[in-house]
Amino acid sequence: MILNIIFVIFFIICVFFTLVLFIYFLVRHRLKFDPADKNINKIVIYGDVRSSYKIHNHIANMIKKENPDMILFTGDIASNSHNFLHYLIFSIIENKLWKKCEYFPVRGNHEAEIHHYQIFLDLPKNKTYYSFDRMGMHFIVLDVIDESLHTELITWLKDDLEKNKNKNISVGLHYPLFTSGKYYPYQAPYLLELFDKYNVIFVFSAHVHSYERSIYKKTNYIVTAGGGAPLYPASIENEYKVCRVNDHHYCVMTRNDKDEYTIKVIDKDGSKIDEVTSSKAEITAGKLCTDI
Repeated sequence: MILNIIFVIFFIICVFFTLVLFIYFLVRHRLKFDPADKNINKIVIYGDVRSSYKIHNHIANMIKKENPDMILFTGDIASNSHNFLHYLIFSIIENKLWKKCEYFPVRGNHEAEIHHYQIFLDLPKNKTYYSFDRMGMHFIVLDVIDESLHTELITWLKDDLEKNKNKNISVGLHYPLFTSGKYYPYQAPYLLELFDKYNVIFVFSAHVHSYERSIYKKTNYIVTAGGGAPLYPASIENEYKVCRVNDHHYCVMTRNDKDEYTIKVIDKDGSKIDEVTSSKAEITAGKLCTDI
């Protein structure tokens, strides 16, 4: 009798883990990385979904309807970077997007434990920092989570910026360089100097759960951290702030025939909460945003 019970328990455990592995291999991210430029029409940028599955799924469904060609995910997949099931649920929700478009992740602080991050997401050359060209824009993805990478990363970044200095450039990193809280801005003046020197148009980040846009020396610094995680009210002063909306959202990037890039920010109800058009030559500040 006891042996039969043990066998049944063992069988149930085996079935459960077999099912989990089957789902993992079915839904995990598979990126065919090609850094060469592609003439695409629409890019979505968003992040910080964590384990708020209901609103995360809602935002992901909205993004799916946008029919983007590419997504830049600004980091924070799960509440617990050691939790396999958190990553699995994230992958099930995001899979609807992975099937439709290219998907490039930025490592967040909730991906500090690198193992699950690497097994669930294909990374270019298995690196957590990389660059590529899309829609006439050179995108640079930085890993500011792993401090051991600092010297290597900055050396690579300087070289990459210099090689692509004549292009339109956007950067993605998880920690914001400008924010109104809950956390203080990422202290990296050397990045501000580099982004100014090479005329970076947009810098996308996350971490502080809200939407916020700041302008510093003609670069738009955009915090897009409204993919589902609990929202953070403003708590510190940001003198460079142009706009802050405390709502779940995503950003849509398009380009016109004048080589100008427009970012439209859409909240969870489908309303436009901010819009900015920028080019390497000139920035036009948005007028729609209300500070909440």
